[in-house]
Parts: sequence; structure tokens; C-alpha cells
Amino acid sequence: SAMPQSSHGAYRAYVFVDPHKLPEGWTRDMIIDELLAQGVPAYSGSCSEVYLEKAFDGTDYRPARRLPVARELGETSLMFLCHPTLTDSEIQKTCNALLKVDARIKQAAVV
Repeated sequence: SAMPQSSHGAYRAYVFVDPHKLPEGWTRDMIIDELLAQGVPAYSGSCSEVYLEKAFDGTDYRPARRLPVARELGETSLMFLCHPTLTDSEIQKTCNALLKVDARIKQAAVV
């Protein structure tokens, strides 16, 4: 579809999964897989620890130890598309898929 004349410039929306609140057997990656199986684009997000990239080998830009907050964010981030050309039906499909996954997680927590 055509880009609206005036709209936001965002293209990614991040949420973070608290792994301690997930029932046994559930992970952030499993949530992503469940969403993808429903045809909804979902990703782990961008590289929160960019200093691990090969481009930083042999430079002074890499910390001596991995940064714990950056690591945690990288392991728990869940990214959705939110670009201005998404249709209302695509956004609704994402919302419905999230509700289905949430229901499965809640059901697994009860068992």
C-alpha cells in the first residue's frame, strides 16, 4: 500500500519477555515460533550486544566482559513491525495472534 502523506517514522516495536513469569517449557523463542506459525512477523530484535560483532575484533570498543543488561535485553526482546504501511487488518491479525499465544501460555501455567 502507499505511504500515508503524514505518519510516524517508527518501524519496530519492542516488548520484553520476563522468562521467570513463563510456565515451564516456554521461552521467548517459542513465542516467536508460535507467532510465525500464525503468519505474524515476529523477531528477536536487533543485536543488543553489537560489540560481539566481528567488526569489533581486535579493537578497544569491546568491553572486557559482556554487559549484563545488554545481554538480558538481547535474550528477552520480542520485536514487532509497526511501519506506517501496515494495514488495519495486519495489525488486527498481530493482536489476535498475541491473544492466542497468551491464552496458550496461561493454559500451560495452569496445568
